[in-house]
Formats: sequence, structure tokens, C-alpha cells
Amino acid sequence: MSASFKNLLLLLPASIYAIACFYFNTTYTGDEIEYYQKLILCAASILCNFYVLYYHYTTPPHPKFLMLPKRKLSIRTHVISGSIEVVFGVIAFFSSNPEIPAIIMALSAIIGHITSSSYQTPIVFGSKSAMIPGYIFSIGLHLYSAIHLLLEPNSRFWLINTFLVLSIYVWCRVFYFVFTAFGIFKDNLYSAAILAAGVLVFPSVLGVAGNLYFILFILGYNALYKLIMNPTGAEWISWTKESQRQTLIDEDARELWLNNNLSVNSHELDDQAVAAVVFAKLDINKTGTLDKVELKTLWHEWQVPDSFINNFIARNTNFDEFTFEEFYEKIWQIKGVKQRLQTENLKTECLAKGKNISNEEKCRLIFDQIDIDRSGYIDEFELKTLLLEWGLPSNEVDEYMEKYDDNKDLKISFDEFFKMRPVWSFAYSDIIIAS
Repeated sequence: MSASFKNLLLLLPASIYAIACFYFNTTYTGDEIEYYQKLILCAASILCNFYVLYYHYTTPPHPKFLMLPKRKLSIRTHVISGSIEVVFGVIAFFSSNPEIPAIIMALSAIIGHITSSSYQTPIVFGSKSAMIPGYIFSIGLHLYSAIHLLLEPNSRFWLINTFLVLSIYVWCRVFYFVFTAFGIFKDNLYSAAILAAGVLVFPSVLGVAGNLYFILFILGYNALYKLIMNPTGAEWISWTKESQRQTLIDEDARELWLNNNLSVNSHELDDQAVAAVVFAKLDINKTGTLDKVELKTLWHEWQVPDSFINNFIARNTNFDEFTFEEFYEKIWQIKGVKQRLQTENLKTECLAKGKNISNEEKCRLIFDQIDIDRSGYIDEFELKTLLLEWGLPSNEVDEYMEKYDDNKDLKISFDEFFKMRPVWSFAYSDIIIAS
């Protein structure tokens, strides 16, 4: 089959579809046709809800939602309240007496879905410069619509608007799946999905200028963030950079630093030789050691979170200066949990055991990688390293320690870690097997 004929097969049905859409929207105009178009979007959203609800009820959430009772409560509230909104929204639309189901829908939105969405917003993945204002805009519009529905439970206008705003979360998941399946926006999946969902829904609720309002809100939020927070260059890069899962060291920033600061090609040297060149570069006064100030400067350039740097320095108070051997062992070779779990040896071991591997063995594999210094337990520093990678606030580590540290020795033993099933089961299935 020739390339021109393939192009014809591709363009012909796409053109017919586009012309039909243009004809429908330019021939039939007015409030009535706008209403039917909103119903079409509602119907498509309901169909997508089946997929999303099935996904939520059959797929374990990320461990960041399960490790603390308040986060577990939050994600369950989010899913259940969203389900209630969908069910009672449909009932209210087709009922001859819509007041009660509409009120239930509005209350579920205000009490459950909106509050849980607000609670989870600070730890969203993706580019926070797009995701956080995008979530805030959606949550605010959802709250506004739900309050009006509560005050006017007979209003189909507010019923449909509340349902459509709720559907942003559904379309975000759908777009994420579609973009993944087609391999587009690979480096910006989370941000592209939420922006596409907003661009799809906002005009149906806010009118033809809905997308303009949305874009101006995101730009205005970022302008205020820059003005009020006054972020450093590294902080601004961290704020705007896409993060599908937070890593300990930003490999792009690390690679850029190596290219800009080393006079040799790092790809032509082995790992220890590269470390030696970096050490010599940082040792400005040529003492043969690096102090903590020089270390912090390097890690800031590599986008390492401040909380990790502070925890590392607090953990190594006996080291005022680091020799090359100490630098290589304690600093250069520190890798994120995901990097340590993706070694060929681990993958080979897992594949060899196959389905015969027990839960204890799975847990042991993950435990050994989180236990950075091979001490036989996970201490506060190592747990914080894990939490940072999974996008959780490091100040929650005390709550995790209190929950899982049975003997209160500020260490997580293997038996205690085995009880943290959301962590090791997710890490094993999503990181080792998926890799």
C-alpha cells in the first residue's frame, strides 16, 4: 500500500468528521443547542467515569495515600464522594423530584470531594507551576457550582455545571491514559493531562472565554508566586519542572552541571573517575577535603531538596570535612530509591524467582535498598529519603515513625517494615516489575 493512499485513508475520515462538527456548530446555534452540547459532554463524562471508577476501585493507590490514616481517609473520601456525586447527579437529572438527590450531590461535593482535593493539592505530581493553580481553579469552580446547587436544588443549570466541573478529574485520568497509550507528552504527562482536562471542560461552564480565564489564572498565580516567594533560580526550576515522581537528585540538573563545569567528557570515564574530577573541581582551596558549604553548593546545583541536605548534614555531624573516599561513599553514590531498585541484578533475581517469590522476599528486596548504609534497619534519614522521592512533606516523617516504630527506638526493623505493605508492595510491582 503506497504512502499517498495511506495518507488518503487517514485524512478522508478525519476531514469528514471535522466538517460534520463544524457544520453542526455553525448551523444550529442558540441557548438550546448549547444545552445539548453540554449534555453530550456530560454523557461522554459518564462513560469515562465507568473507566475511572473501575480503575480506582481495582488499582491500589500510591503509598503516599495509604501510609498515614489521614491520607488514607483523604483518598477514600475523594473516591467515595466522587462516586456519590456521579450517581446522585444522574438520579437528579432524570428524577421528577430532583431536590433530594441534588442536595446529596452538592453536600458530597462540598464536604467530601472538594475538601479531599484541597488537602492533596500540595503533593501533586507534574509541574507544580501548572498543576497547583490548575487544581485551585478547578476546586474553586467546583465549590462555587456546588454551593449554588445546594441553594437551588431544582436548577438543571447548576446540576450540570457541578457535574461537569467534577468531570475534570475524570478527564485528567482519561487524557493521562490516552497520552501514555499514544506516547505523546511523555515528558509532561501529568501537567498535559490536567491542562487538557481543564481546556475541555471550562468553556462549557464559563462560556467561550473559559479557557482565557483559566490561562490568565495560571499566569497570574505564577507571577504572584515569583513576586511573593522570591524563589532562587534552583527553586524556580524545581517549581516549573515536570516531576512524575520526585527524585533525590535531578539527573537533568546534574548532567547540565557536569557538562558546564568539567573539562572532560564524563561519559568516557568510569563512575569513580568522574567523582574524582568533580571532587577536584569543588576543592577550591586544594586541601584534599570538602567542607559542608561546598557540599551544599553542589547539591543545590543538582536540585537536591533542602530538607534532604539538612537531614544529611544533621546525620553526619562528626564530619566537618569529607575526604574523597568519604565523598565517594557517602555523597556521590547516594541514589534515589527508584534508581537503586532498577539495577539489573535485582531485575534478574526477580525474574528468576517469578511467581514463586514470597511476600517476605519481596519486602526484603525493597528493605535492603532503602537501608542505604546496610545497618539492618531503616532510620529517620533513610525514611525521609523515601518520602521525598514520593512527593510527601518531610515533616510527616515523625508521624510515620510513630505509627510503624513499635518499640519506639527511632528505627524501622524488617518486621516493622513488613507491616508497611503499601510501601514495599508498590515499590516491588510498580518499580521493579514495571521497569
